Amino acid sequence: MTSCIVFNHHSLPFDVSEDADKCIPDFLKICVMSQNIGLSTILVDESVDKDWFRMELADHYYWQEWHRKNQNNENKDLIRAFRSVVTRQPFFNSEEIDDGADLFDVSFENDPSFSALRAAAWHEAPLTSFPTRRPWTMSSLPVDVETLDQSGTLSLSRINILNIYSLDGFERETHRLQKQRNALITSGKTLLAQSSEIFAHLTFCGNSQQQLNSWSASKTVLDQVKESLTALNHFCEKWKDGVYPIYRAECLREVGLNHKVSGESETVLRTPRLRSEREFWLPEGHREVFENHVKLTHGFRLHFFPANNKKHIYIGHIGPHLRLK
Repeated sequence: MTSCIVFNHHSLPFDVSEDADKCIPDFLKICVMSQNIGLSTILVDESVDKDWFRMELADHYYWQEWHRKNQNNENKDLIRAFRSVVTRQPFFNSEEIDDGADLFDVSFENDPSFSALRAAAWHEAPLTSFPTRRPWTMSSLPVDVETLDQSGTLSLSRINILNIYSLDGFERETHRLQKQRNALITSGKTLLAQSSEIFAHLTFCGNSQQQLNSWSASKTVLDQVKESLTALNHFCEKWKDGVYPIYRAECLREVGLNHKVSGESETVLRTPRLRSEREFWLPEGHREVFENHVKLTHGFRLHFFPANNKKHIYIGHIGPHLRLK
């Protein structure tokens, strides 16, 4: 799995503009939410307008017309968020062609003309389609792959490409995609380097950045850190969407946190020396007590501060248990 998702332009056009109007908000949500599970770039074919505006959604109905109708209504925040999504053209850059992308062909139901499927297969990435008609309303697309190596040997295989065409389908696949993404993160330094892409609603401060950059604990603990950060980020998404009005530790289990979360005892909070160990500077320039913490194995703790005013979580410490005496 790579950190991209492929836009399937073959799924256009819609039969009528009204169908496009109904489907575009969910399509935008899928694109925005994909960023938060590591699919940070949308690959777009060169035949599609790189600014999307001249993309024909239905007969004589273009993206810019939908944008004009919706930029000041309930979809305006979604449109603004979508502008932050990174797109890339073409499907294959020169380095990928040098690596063999030009010796790689894909066909679906004996049709070799679907360039988006070829890109998805090469990048080992999911496809995102509009739900216009079969086969773009199938969640799994079996494709035949032909690969020619440098010696001229042809190899054949069949793979299934994940096709995301609905918000419900995306949410069903989120956990699996997150696991695949997390498996690619094998060090604390890598996790920190990718944090802004995959944990968009978390900010690392205090001790946490140095701790991740010099990570030496076991893979087991790192896996638990990744799982916990994923759950915290997911909670923030729902928090911002209004699913949760305030931070509550019980909500974290609902979004997939498998480890116990607790605050500090009154003794710790009333003892200046112990309290100060749990205080960290926020990027905004003031200190807060990071009393909430996730209990990991081998005595490790992940201390965080949920900022109710921003619906954002700050990570202050990822390391051994802080002193209690």
